[in-house]
Amino acid sequence: MKTRKNIFAFVLLIAFSLLACIVAFASRGGDIRAVNVFKNFVYNLPVCLLVGYLDYKIIVYTQRWYKTFGVWKVLVDILVSSVLLGVLSPAYIYLETYLHGEELHLFQRLILSMFCNGMIMLVAEIFYYNQQYLENKARLAEAEKEKAQYQFEALKNQINPHFLFNSLNVLSSLAYQDATKANLFAKKLSSVYRYLLATQEVMKVPLQDELDFVESYVYLERIRFGDTLRVNLLCDAAATDRFVVPASIQMLVENALKHNINTKESPLVVDVRVEKECVTVANNLQLRSSVSRNRVGLRNLDRQYRIYGKHIEVSKTATEFAVTLPLLT
Repeated sequence: MKTRKNIFAFVLLIAFSLLACIVAFASRGGDIRAVNVFKNFVYNLPVCLLVGYLDYKIIVYTQRWYKTFGVWKVLVDILVSSVLLGVLSPAYIYLETYLHGEELHLFQRLILSMFCNGMIMLVAEIFYYNQQYLENKARLAEAEKEKAQYQFEALKNQINPHFLFNSLNVLSSLAYQDATKANLFAKKLSSVYRYLLATQEVMKVPLQDELDFVESYVYLERIRFGDTLRVNLLCDAAATDRFVVPASIQMLVENALKHNINTKESPLVVDVRVEKECVTVANNLQLRSSVSRNRVGLRNLDRQYRIYGKHIEVSKTATEFAVTLPLLT
């Protein structure tokens, strides 16, 4: 509906520009009779609409070489459009003169065409950049909505009664068994929540910060699960200056724990492989039967990466489940 309204406004602006040109040149020629103005307007409107469409296409095409809107961009668009008009207009003017049996005024008609085209091009520029502004505004609003949804999911996955209850139980047991380990456990637990709270307002975080967060989270789960959980990290040093979506790697590790059984006989093995352009989290498959697998978390995570023009890759075999996240710059 908004697109139709914008196109209608575009057509009205072109029609108004044409009418203004006709009235201006009619006044200069001393013939401003309403009948003649109306005839010229109706006759030339389809041609001007076609010119407006072509001008819009020129703007879209030249935008490839310009990152932002500016005077030079407008001048280049007008120049390209004028050159094309200068090539095509004489043929149209000759045909029109022949059909109507009028005296040929090629130079005068060409100047009029150039002037009208300049006005139409300005209208097309305004229309195009207004469209871009509205699309960017809508895209940012959608990005903020998806960011908020992902943050809610990330916090909900971590700050939930089960995770906190289990962590406090472990901490309580350690307090009687090993005071040093209990102190370290409390620090790791604190760092997990501190990281989640600190990254609520950011779209991406340094990869190393995320890996430190994952290390704290894994430490807590290893204390709880012991040798039934094994997490291996292989990191390419060339990737340490890249970025990821907050809590993304941790979420994949947590998903592996949530959806798979881990026992002494069949430990859960999670491999975190950081390469130059991506990070892959893979685990051996030994699925629980009682856990829902609707992949809501993965879809939310993919939406976050689509903001940057990227997407996650999910692969599954008979023995392994893996998710690959692209690294951001």
